[in-house]
Amino acid sequence: MINLQNILKSDLHIPIKYPLVVSISGGVDSMVLLNLLLETSYQTIVVHFNHLKRDESIIEKDLVESICKEKNIPFYYYTIEVSEGNFHHQAHQMRKHYLMEVAKLHKTPYILTAHHLDDLFENILIKMTRGSNILGYAGMQQSHQTDQFVFVKPLLYVPKKDIINYAIKFSVSYLDDASNEDNYYLRNRYRHAVVPVMKQENDDLLDQIKQYHKQLSHAFTFIRETTKSYMNEKHEINLSHFLTLPIAVQEDMIAFLLEDYKLNFTYETIQKIYKILTSKKPNQRYTLENKHHFIKAYDKAYIEPFTTIKKIKIMVKEGKNKVGKEGIFTFFPISSDLTADFTKLCYNELAFPLWLRLREDGDVLAYDYGHKKLKKLLIDKKVPMQERNHLWVLTDNNDHILWVENYYVNQTLGTNHECYFQFKGDKKHA
Repeated sequence: MINLQNILKSDLHIPIKYPLVVSISGGVDSMVLLNLLLETSYQTIVVHFNHLKRDESIIEKDLVESICKEKNIPFYYYTIEVSEGNFHHQAHQMRKHYLMEVAKLHKTPYILTAHHLDDLFENILIKMTRGSNILGYAGMQQSHQTDQFVFVKPLLYVPKKDIINYAIKFSVSYLDDASNEDNYYLRNRYRHAVVPVMKQENDDLLDQIKQYHKQLSHAFTFIRETTKSYMNEKHEINLSHFLTLPIAVQEDMIAFLLEDYKLNFTYETIQKIYKILTSKKPNQRYTLENKHHFIKAYDKAYIEPFTTIKKIKIMVKEGKNKVGKEGIFTFFPISSDLTADFTKLCYNELAFPLWLRLREDGDVLAYDYGHKKLKKLLIDKKVPMQERNHLWVLTDNNDHILWVENYYVNQTLGTNHECYFQFKGDKKHA
């Protein structure tokens, strides 16, 4: 007998005061879950999705809706239409969105699905095939939190055969989904070809899967708590600490950052980033999905959205010059009521007008002893690549560099004349 009340209250510690939003498809798993919920003290809200893939979908909708009407259960119905791309991923995201909307409406954080122990086994096999981290290899979790919502799989440790036996014993109405027999899907190929053979080898296989799942989950929980203790408020990796940690924690720190930005990844992704972080090259980047980069910048590593750097050239006029959204460049050709914050530039001759632009590859600086590439100066000063790409440069009309924000003032131009300038920016360097 499946004691759902005990699972929800004692194992998962869900307070009775919260309604439970549950996704019900009309198949045996979800219909048994719905029947079990009706035996508990919890209020139930049902959400049903039609993926517009099968003619039978409307029959499933009618079945679920009729039971909700009979039992006086709130019922929400949504159609899911995916025009292109990864159907399963997009449909999952849309279902999740609607479930959270219903949960918000009923002021509850708890959202339930009917995944069971056989689903867990198949999930583990898929993760092992595609690659993952420790948590992924452990398979889906019985409970996990996303933002303010808690997604719960109360039947995760219940075998499919027990669910079917319950449905038969208590005459639970349900409909079979014909797509579960289609070997086009990887999960179905495992279900039909791999799982039965493995079960023949061990009658207690699902108990072993449950034990495997719990052991890896416990190991992951310990590693993740260690990971969090080494992450700062900005969710950056301190490379000095990183290089002293066990490799399991190092890999999880990378995974933690990827998860923080809700990016999909495999173990191969983690390995490529790990190689970058442990190399001797101080400035590197790795391109991630969704227009993000993993950045290594000397003593820290972090993720940031990709930004296109536009070529900007601004002619400097006397007084205040607006520099895009970045700040204000104030220029005076002669001494005025200036503060110590102004930079003085001495010169004999300059090709006016002066120009402001961003740093470019090949920029060269002039010194009394000769010339030096701006890139070399920034490397010597260990300026992170992201900051380098946003440095403002002041030039004359012949593109001779007069000043580089924070790092350089040309002192080779003579002393007959002088001008004054000040840059106040509100940008945030990485």
